Amino acid sequence: MSRKSADRGCPWVPLPPFARKDIAPVTLWAAAVAAATIVPFFTGAYLLSTIRDALVMGLLALSYDFLWGRAGVLTLGHTTFLGLGAYGFAVATVQFGQAPVVGLITGVVVAAALAAVVGYFLLFAGVRLHFFAIISMAVLIVAQQLATSWQSVTGGDTGVLGIPGLCVKVAGHIVDLSGPMASWYAVAGALLAATGLMWLVCRSRYGRVLAAIATNEWRAKACGYHTSFHLLLVFVMSAVVAAIAGCLMAACSGVVAPDVFSPLLATEVILWVAIGGRGTTGGPVIAAVVLTLLKQTVSTYTADGWPLVLGGLFLGCVLFMPNGLRVRSPLAGMLRRFRLTPGWFAFHRGAGAQEER
Repeated sequence: MSRKSADRGCPWVPLPPFARKDIAPVTLWAAAVAAATIVPFFTGAYLLSTIRDALVMGLLALSYDFLWGRAGVLTLGHTTFLGLGAYGFAVATVQFGQAPVVGLITGVVVAAALAAVVGYFLLFAGVRLHFFAIISMAVLIVAQQLATSWQSVTGGDTGVLGIPGLCVKVAGHIVDLSGPMASWYAVAGALLAATGLMWLVCRSRYGRVLAAIATNEWRAKACGYHTSFHLLLVFVMSAVVAAIAGCLMAACSGVVAPDVFSPLLATEVILWVAIGGRGTTGGPVIAAVVLTLLKQTVSTYTADGWPLVLGGLFLGCVLFMPNGLRVRSPLAGMLRRFRLTPGWFAFHRGAGAQEER
């Protein structure tokens, strides 16, 4: 087997060497780790819980950015997997009395199974673009109706109450993660780990494969890549991360209601990724946290004001920021403004040499 065919069969193994462009994301990730470590010591319990819930939404935005921003698959029902993770955790722990770890596994497995089944029948059948988005919205509506009508399991409109917090049994000792500070570290640790893992995956050759599929799937298929399989794999991986966010949300809030399947929340997820910048990994997470805190602030003044603000933000993003808020280096912007590129220097160096002659 040639090296080219081997790379084509397993494109995610090789990692490029560490380059200068990797310094900025690694530094920002390290700064985020330091901030997540010291924030609980300077924040009250209520504010800490509020920011913690916003970080859960950041994890959801990260999962959708991996699907839409990296693979180019637009869905309108990505919160289906958030709700399945939340309800899987709640039903397993409350209705069946299982441990929180079992509930976490249950929520993740249910979401991954649904993503695998739906993705297989749609992606391998060639369903793409707006057709895939509409069908995903239909799946979200069906899930919402099941959560409302299946009262013996899901609790109906009331939902599932009294959900236990996270706790892990390590070496015969039970580690309680249900307190404000402990749950903060659990959520922040999950978000930071997922962000670092997503960055490594997208930095590898597999990230280039996803970029090729998102740019031109037919060309990637002509190069020998099984595009439907790769899209299915990304779809399942994003569903797993969204389900983990749902499990954390259920464990931290203690209640799950059918509102988790709301189409409005699915629209907010798209807006988070659009404003933060598709394919930037950290941008959608920051946008999700900021907009979630803004939503809670607006809701304290008016109950019906947030949909209006959301609609205005969506229109503004489409009209004025189609690529999102991409933060660029001031030096790069200066060089771009004056066109001080390597070619510019080479040209003028050659022109000066001709003048001397």
